[in-house]
Amino acid sequence: MTYILNAALPQNELLFSIKLESSIQKLVPRLMDFESHSLMLPCQLKNMKILSKTEEGIKTEEILVFKTLVKNEIKQTSIHKKISDNNINSKILSGPASGTNIDIELMESEGKTNVNIKVKLKLSLKALFLFPIIKKVYKNLLTGILFKIENSVLSKEENDV
Repeated sequence: MTYILNAALPQNELLFSIKLESSIQKLVPRLMDFESHSLMLPCQLKNMKILSKTEEGIKTEEILVFKTLVKNEIKQTSIHKKISDNNINSKILSGPASGTNIDIELMESEGKTNVNIKVKLKLSLKALFLFPIIKKVYKNLLTGILFKIENSVLSKEENDV
């Protein structure tokens, strides 16, 4: 697994890539299985529940947990949509990061999958002072979910052999 962070972006953008062993066909369904995400990272993602499924996408409510000097929780609603076989878009609809856009692109390369993630982070005025912390929380959360998905796919493949 390879992890690349691009620091030459505007401060409100976060761009990073992860190289995984699993195929796009095995990763995308698990990325779209939002109800299992809180099981993967219970300390960071306290709860994630599906509110609705429509043609517009899957609307979820999440409670994110992060620890600084004190324990903080962020409650937000998001909508997630599979744009194509290898692109997923998430938009945060409410909460301190309302208006944030997350694009996940999966590309096959040399028998592996490159996962490129671009986050355009928008914060309310009240949450602006937490910007560096929230940026780190999103990066850790997305990275953690991808690694957990990768490990579950690989362990399932080992059990099927």
